[in-house]
Amino acid sequence: MYEKEWANQRSKFLSYTVENLSWHLHFHAAFEICLVLRGIIEITVDGAVYTLKKNESIIIFPRQLHSYKTIEPSDMRVITFIPELVPEFSLKYRKKIPVDNTVHGLMKYKDLFDGSNTFLQKGLLYSVLGELTEATEFKDAPTNEEAVLVNKTLRYIEKNYNDDCTLRSASEELSYGYTYLSRTFKRLMGMSFTEYLNRFRINRAVYLLSTENKIPVSDVAHLCGFDSLCSFNRNFKHITGTTPREMLAEMKESF
Repeated sequence: MYEKEWANQRSKFLSYTVENLSWHLHFHAAFEICLVLRGIIEITVDGAVYTLKKNESIIIFPRQLHSYKTIEPSDMRVITFIPELVPEFSLKYRKKIPVDNTVHGLMKYKDLFDGSNTFLQKGLLYSVLGELTEATEFKDAPTNEEAVLVNKTLRYIEKNYNDDCTLRSASEELSYGYTYLSRTFKRLMGMSFTEYLNRFRINRAVYLLSTENKIPVSDVAHLCGFDSLCSFNRNFKHITGTTPREMLAEMKESF
């Protein structure tokens, strides 16, 4: 959803509110500002875990690996924008990332990010990034080549997760050595290719079960790339802490 909506934006600026966000580890070429309006959400950025409550906020840099997990029912305002909107800042910090991604005092900006005035948005973005530079130190970012490789690998998984998707096939498709790709992916992602693939598949399965609950569980398993229902159920239980049928029963009770 994010990628499709982003591709249609002329200004390369998005501002929206999302409820109960949970999403697997990923990264993209945009900055991301997250303002928690309600509840508690856990955000992991490059391996550091931040548990954010109401009125707390975080800034995620381009190509920083991050994921979301709702701890208590939550609403979060998300602002995403490309580095070209803040060229002076991007030039100075193009090879840096924050030591601490959290920033205090950003809630005063939440109602101003509506995207209707590009010049106003740029001014606000510089103000927010200025708050970040006052709040934390910066360190060297991973090399661009490694980030690009992992990004290509994530795209490969997104495209092929429901087929015969393996580290071997990815290394051949991307023309990188099997061992180098394996080590680079695990070092930057904090997990193996196979573990990420299974998490991606299960996240997709949860989405299908929650929106298309008339599809049999066995069909969902097949659509998400699992060659057996046993393997699907085992991975689903391991990653979500529940079984597909238990999750469906909970969803049914909530309606």
